[in-house]
Amino acid sequence: MRSPQHTKQSQGGAQLTLVSTPEVVPEKIAPAAVRRRPRTRMGRNQRMAERLDMIAIQADRDAAAAVMAHDDVTAREMLERSQAARRAASLLRAGPSGVRDLLAS
Repeated sequence: MRSPQHTKQSQGGAQLTLVSTPEVVPEKIAPAAVRRRPRTRMGRNQRMAERLDMIAIQADRDAAAAVMAHDDVTAREMLERSQAARRAASLLRAGPSGVRDLLAS
């Protein structure tokens, strides 16, 4: 518990400033941004493609860790998982009309 002397402010002294805010020069203030349209919500295929990209990135990291640990079997599995995730993401992004062209290449 604090004594009453600690809770009272001193009569003659100024209070210490703990956080100082930088002074902003008016001419360096950026003009107000143009209001942008809200970002459209991603469709299900786009969201799943993003999730597959994250899986591919994590699989690449796991493969690199397996190589450093001299575990060739796990590294190969992780590389195959990464390739499969990237392939599935590209199929989702291509959509129904672009799948034939994507598989033909």
